[in-house]
Amino acid sequence: MYYPWGWARLLRLPQEEIQEIEQVVCNRDKILAAVLTADSVLIWYVKPCVPIISHRRSPASVQELGKNVLVQWRPDSSMLVVVTERGHLIIYHLVVPTDVKTLYELIDPPIPSLRRESDELFIKELIPPLIFSLAFEVEIEGGVTDIVPIREELMIATKDGKILRFSWEGQEIRDYTLDLKRIPFCVDQQVLRAVPLTDKNVHVSKLSYSPLIGGYALVFNDGRAAFLVASTLNFDPNSVTGIWALQLEDANCVALNHKYKLIAFGRKNSQGIVYCVDEMTGGLTVSHRLILPTRDYPGNPGPISCLRWTPDGTALVLAWQRGGFSIWSTFGTMIMCSLGWDYGPHVSDPVEQNPL
Repeated sequence: MYYPWGWARLLRLPQEEIQEIEQVVCNRDKILAAVLTADSVLIWYVKPCVPIISHRRSPASVQELGKNVLVQWRPDSSMLVVVTERGHLIIYHLVVPTDVKTLYELIDPPIPSLRRESDELFIKELIPPLIFSLAFEVEIEGGVTDIVPIREELMIATKDGKILRFSWEGQEIRDYTLDLKRIPFCVDQQVLRAVPLTDKNVHVSKLSYSPLIGGYALVFNDGRAAFLVASTLNFDPNSVTGIWALQLEDANCVALNHKYKLIAFGRKNSQGIVYCVDEMTGGLTVSHRLILPTRDYPGNPGPISCLRWTPDGTALVLAWQRGGFSIWSTFGTMIMCSLGWDYGPHVSDPVEQNPL
């Protein structure tokens, strides 16, 4: 069980101009975090929270390729991919040099009265320095809506209704391209009649993958949601089937729980809904719903903008588009909600009214 503890911390980005943060994504080991703004990429060490790299694109690059919208890590943290609003992939290399032991090394002054005496003043972690360099750029035809790294490949959802597979070297694997118009969708795997998507201008807006659940969770731009499964491990296009998530017409985002094999969708009505895969039929059944109690917030905080499971799969963090977040247990008990105290750091009386 998770419990909120300690004080919230405000981290200031090492930049002259204040910019809106587009995305924050940790690497697989949860040691490094990539912070994305419209024209820059920052890499932070997570614990302690200190910056390592701040890279800003030139104005000419932003004008030609578009602003940054998405970022993802390679599973081994050796590369980083940034998606721009005009459908370009910018791939960066990350190298840890061996000649420097740590990036932050505090040296005590010779004056005895200024030396540190408490162990809490020493940074015990070795914060690695990183060499950040541009590898190459790739243009994706049709525009990119979401991107997911799987093993040594990238799954890229496009606005023209396709899911492409690219290697980290920028080569498209055309034999495994998924076209939504050719994938049969049904309620469960026992239904004999499966119908492909015939709606125009329907594409995947959010994409998530789990090797333990064995498929891809999709959120479409029209609010519907589905789960892709296949009879082969490499997801051959001829063996892929889509399973609809029933009772869901306003999905906005998705997150997969690998440990308990759960699929959580965020809805536009400020609620969440969690599905599990029925082992008998292969269909998606509702496990539970995430409904905000009126005692915590009587109004509507807006659509859910983001969902994230903890690394051990025992808690789910839910954030709303208009601000505020909440933490839920695996099967739907709310642990905490910030809507009752989320007033920001600027209050009239910082002692009596400070929500932090």
